[in-house]
Amino acid sequence: MRTLLAVVCLAVACWSPARAGPVAYRLVEPSDPAHDLLPKTCRVCHKDENFRFFVVVSPDDEGLEAARSRLEAGAPAAVAQRPKNPHTGIACLFCHLQDPNQTPPETMTFRTLDGGAVGRGEVASACGLCHPEAAVRHPTVLAEAADATADFESAGLPLVDGKATCATCHDMHEQDVGPAVVRKAYLVFAAKSRASFVHGNRAGCRACHPGEPEPGTEVVFLDPDATARCVRCHTGGHEEIHPVGVASSERTFPMDFQDFPLDDKGRLTCSTCHDEVCAGDIDPKNPRFLRGGPYVTPTDFCYQCHPRAGEGALNPHDQVTDDGRLVSTSCVFCHRRRPGEEGPGTLEFLHSPVELCMGCHDPGPHPTVNHLVEMPEPMLKKLRAYEERHRVRLPLHEDQVVCTTCHNPHEKGAVKGEAALGAGEEKGWRVPSFAELCTPCHARYD
Repeated sequence: MRTLLAVVCLAVACWSPARAGPVAYRLVEPSDPAHDLLPKTCRVCHKDENFRFFVVVSPDDEGLEAARSRLEAGAPAAVAQRPKNPHTGIACLFCHLQDPNQTPPETMTFRTLDGGAVGRGEVASACGLCHPEAAVRHPTVLAEAADATADFESAGLPLVDGKATCATCHDMHEQDVGPAVVRKAYLVFAAKSRASFVHGNRAGCRACHPGEPEPGTEVVFLDPDATARCVRCHTGGHEEIHPVGVASSERTFPMDFQDFPLDDKGRLTCSTCHDEVCAGDIDPKNPRFLRGGPYVTPTDFCYQCHPRAGEGALNPHDQVTDDGRLVSTSCVFCHRRRPGEEGPGTLEFLHSPVELCMGCHDPGPHPTVNHLVEMPEPMLKKLRAYEERHRVRLPLHEDQVVCTTCHNPHEKGAVKGEAALGAGEEKGWRVPSFAELCTPCHARYD
């Protein structure tokens, strides 16, 4: 198989990088981080060529020739300082299908990875040519925030047909802009709007800080209240998982041995549990950046402050007080909302029931074989007939047998009706005895 060398020379006169050796240029190789799609991108035009692709960016012919010589000699390329906006080092027709100097902006079209063309309102498809993960990593809060349009307009950020695009916040052409190639007006937007992209993003620093923090310097916040900084965007609901503004007690003595930050009165804030990654990539295994994470189960983090057993221990099955009141905070160990916020039987799980149970229990396949399987249709008919005949409920999850099919995880008095059968009983069996446990699915003579 023949291997050719293709040097894509993109000369841009307006870019003045720092000199690296005798000449200035920058070489992007296919293996470079964030540019590993370079071969696929180049094949939009060079569909049938067996090239080894590079991109060379230089302000003059001297730099291009120096880069070519190094490539042909197989030597490593000199590295020039990047401009703050790397798009200024790319030829216009890499992104545009028409000459911008001869085409009105409203009729401009953009190149996509499949060789198609999109307009200004769909410029995200063109940006995906080199930034394929941007749409996934970008916060959905941008689309969900009801006041986002007004915030964009008040900050002076451009919209297309009243909607935000990549170019609303990111400036593709200016020579000297802020981090992550954002428009200067975005920094005003970030400091005021809850629709800004904050976490894991250098441009998001201005949402909490008056300037871009420098390593080794004192961190200054726009709002000194750590909880207020978070609830500006994360409005409501968190108190159902854990309160803030509380101090350690005898029931949470492990907390006294942790170096987790508290407010000036020794009380919890959002930052006590959550450690912002500040411009770094968010660990997909620890998306809520719990301190010390990632953790195998959510309760592993809870045990940093709560004892595993005895007074103060966590037990999601403690759901009813001695005087019969529902402990609704126990419900959110497994459900996204407390009872009463949704109709009966529609409480959404945080994870699948199996994952929730295995977070604390690891009994292995039982009784003797793995029962966590999809229910066959003949067996499903037997189960439904048994439920109807005996007025019991043995719930499946997406037609699959799960732990809670046989075991009722609720304390007696937490739920009512058929769903309450087995609650508070030994092992929580939903049928009268272990001898009866196989009957609903297997019948008595199978």
